[in-house]
Amino acid sequence: MTEAFREIYWNVGETVGSLTVYGSALIVLAVMTWGVLRDVNRWRKGRPDMRIDNLRKRAVEFVVQVFGQKKTLKDRRPGIMHAIVFFGFIALFIGTDIIAVEEDFTVPLMGENAGKILVGEFYKNYELIMDFMGLLFIAGLIWMAYRRYTRYPDRLHNRRTDLWALAVLGYIGFSGYFIEGLRLANQTIGGVPVFTQDWAPRAFVGYGLAILFRNIGLGDGSPVGLGLHLFFWFSHTLASFAFIASIPFSKLQHIIYTPLNTFFRDLEPKGALTPIPNLEAEIEKDEPRLGVATLADFTWKQRLDFDACMQCGRCQSKCPAYASGSQLSPKFLITKMANLQRGEPVLLHDGSLGRAHTVLSTDQYNEAPKPIAERTPVYATIEGDRETLPLVEHGIYTENEIWSCTTCRACMEECPAMIEHVDLIVDVRRNLTMIQSEVPSNVKRVLEGIERAGNPWRLPARERTAWTDGLDVPTMAEKESAEVLYWVGCAPAYDERSKRVARAMVQLLTRAGVDFAILGEEESCTGDPARRMGEELLFQAQAQTNIETMHQYRFKKIVTTCAHCFNTIKNEYPQFGGRAGIDYQVVHHTDLLAQLVREGKLTPKRPINQKVVYHDPCYIGRYNDIYDSPRAVLQAIPGVQLVEAPDWNRERAMCCGGGGGNVWMEGWGKRGVNAIRLEQLMQEKPQTLALACPFCMVMFEDAAKNAGVDEQLARKDMAELLLESLDGES
Repeated sequence: MTEAFREIYWNVGETVGSLTVYGSALIVLAVMTWGVLRDVNRWRKGRPDMRIDNLRKRAVEFVVQVFGQKKTLKDRRPGIMHAIVFFGFIALFIGTDIIAVEEDFTVPLMGENAGKILVGEFYKNYELIMDFMGLLFIAGLIWMAYRRYTRYPDRLHNRRTDLWALAVLGYIGFSGYFIEGLRLANQTIGGVPVFTQDWAPRAFVGYGLAILFRNIGLGDGSPVGLGLHLFFWFSHTLASFAFIASIPFSKLQHIIYTPLNTFFRDLEPKGALTPIPNLEAEIEKDEPRLGVATLADFTWKQRLDFDACMQCGRCQSKCPAYASGSQLSPKFLITKMANLQRGEPVLLHDGSLGRAHTVLSTDQYNEAPKPIAERTPVYATIEGDRETLPLVEHGIYTENEIWSCTTCRACMEECPAMIEHVDLIVDVRRNLTMIQSEVPSNVKRVLEGIERAGNPWRLPARERTAWTDGLDVPTMAEKESAEVLYWVGCAPAYDERSKRVARAMVQLLTRAGVDFAILGEEESCTGDPARRMGEELLFQAQAQTNIETMHQYRFKKIVTTCAHCFNTIKNEYPQFGGRAGIDYQVVHHTDLLAQLVREGKLTPKRPINQKVVYHDPCYIGRYNDIYDSPRAVLQAIPGVQLVEAPDWNRERAMCCGGGGGNVWMEGWGKRGVNAIRLEQLMQEKPQTLALACPFCMVMFEDAAKNAGVDEQLARKDMAELLLESLDGES
């Protein structure tokens, strides 16, 4: 038996093979470089955005997300499917690189004998591994094709570039095996057929094909077999280079742009929106640029977001606004801008608008053209300067799309490309609110209430402490210092249902012996609704006022029952001089209650013999990763049978529908988000719905009444449930 080794250009010839490979490589490199530079030049038109800080953290996250497929694998089945193709592709790419290293570096530098890499035991194992990984690669592609063209999930929309990607990768995979099989069936070493060598079966797929080819007369030096080998070798090589060249011009661009986007992801706390820099100075300009009105207003990172999107639709599948039947799809929110900046037809919802005229296109949905009146959505070509086209005025984005977003962050939690959908929507709202004054009437009333009265309900500050009647609740003005500042929030101060939560919280703090106080009439809205509605100037004014008030007093913790207040004070006030994490800690009441129960300062004893389902608020869950403390409190209460909404809990819990200012707006969809979420929570037939945010309480109070389960399902905050379980009168 001869020693195992690989003859690289067998049957092709070294000269012809080298010219084909390197000639094609030069052409492909030029085409691909042109395509990538074209895209980079588009991104550079965007506004500045600092994304090159903390390089070590970025590099670690890059490795975890790209090579560890962390986000991709969160959606289990499609994630495994993608991982199979990804790792199969990487293995085959490395295998090809080993051949190139041997041919172009080690053999020329070290000589034919010393420079050989693919020889002996290493080569045997190489063949085994390459065949196995190639098989995985093809299996993953077949799975992808089956899922896309047979199962056809709602979140996927087929385009010609999707078919190209699957077809070219599939051909590369299959033709590679045909080349190997024909080589094993026909190659000889020193007159001895390779097929008869004991190491030939290591390439088990190619060896199996070699048996077939020999049985049908295509082996042992058959002219037809050798001709087929040449055909598959050249077509395989050209298909591989065509694949590489097409990367910047097709869906395959995510191979480059998604990892790049991952590297440049936002490293700030998840709950913090990016402030408008030098806001007051910008406002004083004759033509201030606040938020996003046109494509030119996006940052370079947002424009990279558009090209990084792989259109997997995971964001859409978890979007509560999309589920409700509104016009918002986080996927199309991004792809519309991608199409706009590339000069391609753009998705519209309402036919001809402004300088846009509709065109019937079969490229996007693989459907036969229909009259405009019967097709929603439609695609349109855009005339004129795309960079300066007003996006909302000309119907690229609709009012429904922009305002139906609940800022729940479900889209960003799911997105494997690390695209920042919520920031985009808030940026568009900023322009609508601060420049165009084009906002829904309910939004205008809320903003006026915050500006004039310090709360969204437009009620006087003197009523802020009315909920304390009959309770001994000290204020910071009276005490000047306390262990805990209880930040009540506007809803617990003014909303009749939420007042009961504030009263329960005060009683728990008192029973636990916690030294606490409130700001009372000195407290004002944190500005969270204003910021999410796009009124950044009002938010910053509220932030500065509250920070100055807090700095007058001494305390070690801020505790709040409002998820939105918690997120704003903890993650956003530090942008404007807040001392969270430095002078004091910001704690959600579920965390504090769990701690007090663990320490034995609160001991639930009275059984609550009920099946209880817990709803994860977005602003403590997805925004701040608080999942275990609320459940720990419930599990500590005797008699409670804790159940979960199947498939819709923890980081995948659907929003109540109240975020992003929608607690004050009418529904934008065919159904209320709160109604859909209530149905999910009712699947396990609970008797009590446990909540941890006043906005959620407002939304589920309405949903329960509208669904006719007002008497059947109790809605209680965590503080109320814990207080109910303590000994003594509550």
